[in-house]
Formats: sequence, C-alpha cells, structure tokens
Amino acid sequence: MKYIKYIVMVGLTMVLLQACTDDFEEINTNPNAQVVGSNESLLLGAQILAARELLDNINSNNKGAAKWVQYYTNTTAPTDFVASNPREDINDFWVYQNLVTQTIPLIERILDNTEESPQPNYKAVALTLKAWIYGNMTELWGPIPFSDAQFGEISEEERYNKPKFDTQEEILKSVLGLLEEANQTFDLSGEASVALNGESDAYAGGDLLKWKKFANSLQVRILLRISDVDSGFAKPKLETIFGNAQKYPLLEGNEDNFGMTWEATIGSYSDPFAQYIENSANSPIAVTGFVNTLGNLQDPRIKVFLDPAPGYSDSETYTGVPPAFDEENPSGYTRVALDSVSQLSQTYTTAQKRFIMTYSELLFIKAEAASKGIETGISAAQAYQDGIKAHMEQLEIDPVMIDTYLTSSDVIFNPSNALEQIITQRYIAQFGQSINTFSMIRRTGFPKLDFFDIGINKEKGYPVRIGYPRETMQNFNQANFEAAIQGVNIVDNVFGDPLWFAKNAPTVKMEPTIQGGPVLFSY
Repeated sequence: MKYIKYIVMVGLTMVLLQACTDDFEEINTNPNAQVVGSNESLLLGAQILAARELLDNINSNNKGAAKWVQYYTNTTAPTDFVASNPREDINDFWVYQNLVTQTIPLIERILDNTEESPQPNYKAVALTLKAWIYGNMTELWGPIPFSDAQFGEISEEERYNKPKFDTQEEILKSVLGLLEEANQTFDLSGEASVALNGESDAYAGGDLLKWKKFANSLQVRILLRISDVDSGFAKPKLETIFGNAQKYPLLEGNEDNFGMTWEATIGSYSDPFAQYIENSANSPIAVTGFVNTLGNLQDPRIKVFLDPAPGYSDSETYTGVPPAFDEENPSGYTRVALDSVSQLSQTYTTAQKRFIMTYSELLFIKAEAASKGIETGISAAQAYQDGIKAHMEQLEIDPVMIDTYLTSSDVIFNPSNALEQIITQRYIAQFGQSINTFSMIRRTGFPKLDFFDIGINKEKGYPVRIGYPRETMQNFNQANFEAAIQGVNIVDNVFGDPLWFAKNAPTVKMEPTIQGGPVLFSY
C-alpha cells in the first residue's frame, strides 16, 4: 500500500491544526472550523497519529507501557519498575495533548464533512476511530472530559473552554454507543460512491467489511472489560452480538487481523521499531515477565519474538532483564549487559504491520466470556485452544509444534484455573499492544508478573492508571478536575484506587521476592 502521495496533505492538515492548539486554553475544545482537508487526508492523518500514541512506540511517549506489562524495555541500566517520575515511562501530557488536540479534531472534521456531504463509510470509520481512542483514554486515566469536549467551535464559553469530566462508566457506555452507530452506518453495497479510498486507509486498505468486523469486535472487547463491574449491562449485549453474526460480523480469521501498516522505508511514517533500530546500537530488550511466561511453558513463539542472549555458550539460551533492579540487587546476577539478555528479534522489529486487534484476541475474549457463563456459541475450552492455534498460525509456527504445544500438560485447558490460563495466553498473543494489555492486567490480576523487591512498587503495588497532566487538567481545569476525583485515592499519580472497570479486580500478582539469579531457558 502506498501512502506517500497523501503525506503532503497530512502535513498541511497538521500545520493548520497546530494553529488551533498552541494554547492550553484550547486543549479540551474541538477546533472543527479551523481544520480543513479531504476525508482521505484527514483519515490517514488521524490513523498515523493514533497509532503512534496507542500502539507500542519505543521512541515516544508511551515507551514505558511495555515495561509496565513486562514485554520489553530500552535499557539494561538499573531501574525501578515504575519510574520515580512516572512521566518518564508514560508521558501523560504528550499522550493527552497529541490525542486531544491533534488526532480527535481530524476525526471530528470527518464527522462534520459527512454531515455536510453524507458519506456513510467515512462517518462509520470516524466513529470507530473515535471510540477506539476515547476507550483507550478513559482506560488510562479514568474520568476525562468527553461530552463537553467533543463539539463546538473555539469559544470563550466555560462549558467548552473548561469542560466537565465524565465518569469512566459514562464514557465507556457512550463509546459502545458510537460503535453501535458505526455498525448500523457502514454501507457494504460496493457502490463506488460510498467506497473508502484504500490509499488513505493504513489500517484496512479500504476494506469496509474488515472495518465493520473490527468495530463489533471492539464492542466485544469493551463489554468484556466492564462485565465484572456491570454484568447486567454487559452480558445481554455480549450475547446479542455473539448470537447474530449477520448483524454483528466479527473477526473470523487471521486474514481479518486489524492494525496499522507502516511504510517500508525508514522515514517519518515508518514503523517505530524500525526507526529505533536505525538509531540505536541494539534492539529493545526483553523483560523477564514475558520471557519467563514463554519459557516456563516451553513456548516455541519465543523464537519468533526474541533472539537468544548472545553471551551464553549455548546459542539458544533466552533470558530477560529484570523489570526492576539497582546496583546492589538482584543478588546472583554477576552483570546485566546486552550480551547477557535477549532482545527483540529482527523478524519482529522489521514487521510493518502492528496490530490493534486480532482474531486470536477475539477467541480469548470468547473463552473468558464462556467461562463466566456468557453464551458465545463456543465452549471456553474450544475458544481457548483455537485462540492459541490462531496466534501460532499467525506467526507461522510449524503445525507439528502447535499440536505438541496444545497437548502439553501446562497448556491443556483446566476449568479450575481457566481465567489464569486464558489471560496468560492472551498476554502472549497481545505482544506489542501494551496499552491494551495494561488494561487487561488491571482488570484480571493476571498473568503473574515478575519484579525484584525494590522501588516504589514494593509498597504500592501495580500501577492503576497513568497520571493526570498537571498543566492541562489538574491546574488549568482545576474545578472540574477536583470534582472528578472527589473521594478517589490517587497516590504518586499512578497508584491508589482502581479505576471503575477494575474495581472488582483481584490484586495483580507479582512475585515479591528477590530472585537468586537469571532464569535461563534453553531450546
């Protein structure tokens, strides 16, 4: 797919947009009237910006999310699990700034354009993107401005200048409403007048059925995410979607896997991992949480995601860097250096496609839902097994190895340990989707993670959110911010009371003991 001819248009749109966002006073408004451009350039611009903030980006503002979920990091230097200044891990200001003042206005402009000149599929795609972005934002922060922050021109009117915060429950249920509207709006007639320009669509190449399947599958993800806190709302909606494939088509195979396709060449619109490799002496470094999960299961996917640690005589030895350690600790380690740890493989770092949602994730969602008594049309055991198989096939694992893995004692489905098994496998399958995985871990308490008994998390546990930006939410919009967090215990920006969707969740399980040394897995 070629997007080059749209880059100039996207760049022009960005310049025009920047004029709307220079002042903090305008950060929560929707400067529709000052953003111009065709739906094609607006869509591509929004997709690129959203992917850079919400998918893994080791060069950018959310690089610490991968460390928090223990996939990978960018250093072997001593570090706390959560940085003493959490903004060093996930820069709350820039994530919020870039989504609210750059990305969302492009989407709102598409929605305005399709009101003025109806085009159902650009409208449906814009609604889906808006839902994906706001769903992620509220799962990161909790209450944020939503209903008063998504319409209206730049105005001195207080309602738009300093918008109220909506609750996470209100936002997630509104997001589900956007996705329902999108599902009803898609026009799959194939008429040229309603086609999506494939060259302006870096996520699906103009494939409208794939977009519709993603929109409905995203509904399912969000409904499961809130099912433990509001089963009466989520369960019937899940069963309605699962029970009506004609009205609610879902991802049906790996060919439907949905995500961002970056340009193959190194440049402004290339994959962040490729950019990182181009500018660094090493690949990102695997963290023990992910390595140990794969190694303990003797999982062949370890060879796809990671390279062996080069410093061991056995060339097929895999081990990770601890998620937290200092100069004195961990005991038993003689050194932590690049040659003593595994790094992300070239196979992974050179891939152009980065996934937002995959068929395997949908199957694990069905497995968990079925295990909780929700009718999905498939048993929990079958969906679990199919999810593993789909992900391994996505990675082109040898079929014989897949069969061997599926019959191993630690992998065979055990109803008494269903949630941990399902979430552990979903954790593996979501590698590279750290923000999505961060929400999953906080909601379920799984998988079991690894850390050394040091640093801020020793006493405060696992982070429950990212911090509210001081400049634009805590200070400028102080009255509404304080109203939103009234009665909520927030500690050091990222700890404290769980967010609404995770308020019934078990404690995230991290081993609070100092390991005796690196755990090595040989293949």
